[in-house]
Amino acid sequence: MAVLTLQDFIREMEELTTAETDPRRITELGKPLLQQLVSHPDAIEERFKRGGSNGHGRYMLHRAPRFNVTAVVWRPGDMAKAHNHRTWGMIGVIGNEIQESRFRRLDDGTKEGYAELETTDVLVHKPRAVSSLIPPEDDIHEMLNITPRHTVEIHVYGKDLVDLERLRFNLDTKSYARFCSPKYDNC
Repeated sequence: MAVLTLQDFIREMEELTTAETDPRRITELGKPLLQQLVSHPDAIEERFKRGGSNGHGRYMLHRAPRFNVTAVVWRPGDMAKAHNHRTWGMIGVIGNEIQESRFRRLDDGTKEGYAELETTDVLVHKPRAVSSLIPPEDDIHEMLNITPRHTVEIHVYGKDLVDLERLRFNLDTKSYARFCSPKYDNC
């Protein structure tokens, strides 16, 4: 497998997202590129592999109109409860491992504040693993660092998640709340 630098990856994704607009094709063709990138732990600088000001770290590595690239650092026990994305995405593990639970929405979304989800899979992603998100049918997941070490991931999304209204789901009460991701630690 060829060594792909972050700049190489960004250039390849620029070409891909210029040629393709279908989220399935973008994630299908982008997945091997992200796997190459996360196969090399030194693909991102050490400063983007540390916890951030609010706990787990979130760092913008590249921001552009058609996609952005971020580094996310999960401390032991850190969790992002079930949530959606409203954009295509790819998540690659660069260091350690992470548990990802995937969900399917069973209700039709017409009742405000109500959501019934079904767990479709629980996966443990090791280094070099890449998962993809394609809305609206396959973009709800929950992330949990089940290990005693920090986990580092590279996230690639078709939209910037900051200020993008999304849904956080409560499986116990079959409800959801609207939220926006906080700003990144480096911008």
